[in-house]
Amino acid sequence: MSRNWKDTLIVLIAKIKHTLTPSNYRPISLCQTNYKIAAIILVNRLKKCISKLITEEQMAFMPGRSISEHCLLAQEILHEFKFSKNKKGLMALKLDMEQDYDSMGWPALDQILKWYGFPCMFSKFLMDCVVGVRFSIIINGRNSEWIDAHSGFRQGCPLSPYLFIMCFQLFSNSIEQKGQDLGIRVSPRGPRITHLLYADDVLLFSHLSICLAKSLKKIVEDFCTWTSQRINVRKSQILFGKTVGYPIKKKVTRLFGYKHVKEMSYLGIKLSLNKLKMADFQDMLSNVMDKLNAWGKKNLSLGGKITLISSSLLSMPNFLVTHSLVPKKLLYEMEKLCRNFLWHKPGREHSMHYVAWEDLCKLRSMGGKGLHSLLMRVSSLRSKLAWDFFFRKLSLFVIKLSSTKMEKI
Repeated sequence: MSRNWKDTLIVLIAKIKHTLTPSNYRPISLCQTNYKIAAIILVNRLKKCISKLITEEQMAFMPGRSISEHCLLAQEILHEFKFSKNKKGLMALKLDMEQDYDSMGWPALDQILKWYGFPCMFSKFLMDCVVGVRFSIIINGRNSEWIDAHSGFRQGCPLSPYLFIMCFQLFSNSIEQKGQDLGIRVSPRGPRITHLLYADDVLLFSHLSICLAKSLKKIVEDFCTWTSQRINVRKSQILFGKTVGYPIKKKVTRLFGYKHVKEMSYLGIKLSLNKLKMADFQDMLSNVMDKLNAWGKKNLSLGGKITLISSSLLSMPNFLVTHSLVPKKLLYEMEKLCRNFLWHKPGREHSMHYVAWEDLCKLRSMGGKGLHSLLMRVSSLRSKLAWDFFFRKLSLFVIKLSSTKMEKI
């Protein structure tokens, strides 16, 4: 491949509102069109076999696998943390990878392609797309000098997600070979769940002991050595079951160096040992208020407000409602914010609501505006999960849940 095809511009996207350091930006690569055509051809060939190469613990970018299963499975395992009678106790670790795409080593990719047994010519094509890349960063509308890359995958390249999870398969293989004693079995006949992966989002489960903690730490350190990955210790978290004593908590926390928490977030779903309350979902209301404050400064017609409510506000909590037990009070508050935004007039504190919300939620053919009520939509969103449970018999979540029900019977 011509080296000019791989010359890439980088645009920096802010991760947070107030950016202070380079780590607060996400580098997105703007690849050339001719390179993307070649990369997509390779991706289409890779898609035909990659689902057979990656284990069930990895959900990202896999056709036929759903993020919903990992969200529900993580909550089911955390439910075991509350009522487990194991004397040693349980622990869950959430690992945060530092600059995961940018620091992935090329030798690891070369070795994983040989280990999978790809043809030499196909492996050479894949490596040629990754090695020998130059970057130029767009800063204030101007391009910087060219920078030669020595590691990492480009965020924006069609190949990068698939190559990344292939390299991350080393982690699953290492746990399978060296971590036979790790993992949690929710039911006696169910499978042992050791870890859940969604790209670089890693969630580990284990019984609690100093020996198992050292073994787990060794597996993580070996993986980082093989792939040049780094663990962000400040953002990584560890959570213990309710039966764990303070002395063992202190020893294990000091061993890993991670932050000890009582709740953590995984794939946007909050995992906690306590029942979730209204205060745990304040971030959702804050996001809605930020959007409303931005829209309120514009002169919008009634039709424009209805379009924004339907396309943005009412769809924001869909994922959360589907995979978590959201209090009805939260959904009522969101509907209240939508109603006030729809009928609000500048310069007035209170405005009259000329049409009832129930009438606006009717179909247009019935005289409504086609909006939907969040309170009435909960059951329809969760029905899809029931459908997957009955028709996806070989998924990790269905096998685990089915074994639990059989054990109770």
